[in-house]
Amino acid sequence: MKCETALMFVVAVLFSLSACDKNKEPERKGTALQKTGSAGYVINFKPNDSPDLVPAKTLMLVQAPTQGKNHFCLDVNAKGFDQMAEVSFTLNFDPALVDYQSFQPGTLFEPKGNVAYQVAPLPDQKGKLRVRVFFESGNTTTGGTGKAVTLCFTAKDDGRGDMLLENGQILDARKKQVGEVNWVGGLLWVLTG
Repeated sequence: MKCETALMFVVAVLFSLSACDKNKEPERKGTALQKTGSAGYVINFKPNDSPDLVPAKTLMLVQAPTQGKNHFCLDVNAKGFDQMAEVSFTLNFDPALVDYQSFQPGTLFEPKGNVAYQVAPLPDQKGKLRVRVFFESGNTTTGGTGKAVTLCFTAKDDGRGDMLLENGQILDARKKQVGEVNWVGGLLWVLTG
């Protein structure tokens, strides 16, 4: 009788543990889960595609290294471009979840010439950030793969929301639009740490 009681107890405990696991949020493999400080937030940004698998002529958001307890950055990475003289887009995000704070120059444009960065929230449109990176002189271009710009944010509240690149445009040295460009955003999770 004692063995049967012990076995029933073990089965009951295992059943209880598996029921508790069902209430947990599913594990997200392949994402960068980072705790940004002892009293901060857990920030998890997952691109809609893998940076290794996207085709040439793609601009995508990827998580940059941690910046502070509730501060995080996203790199805007370009992959496989022949020539670029300008990149511009609107980043659409949930203003209840995060606030835009600042930008950092990228490495793709910088070594080639004088670069101008215009990064600012759109007036009267919460959750929309207009970004433009371009060469100040006429015929300068860059190409290949690299970071165009880094955008930094402050987490405000728990939740999740899309961060999408919209109205994107890439111009070549003649100020003609580069065609067939892929724009990849992602999903941001913010959890109190």
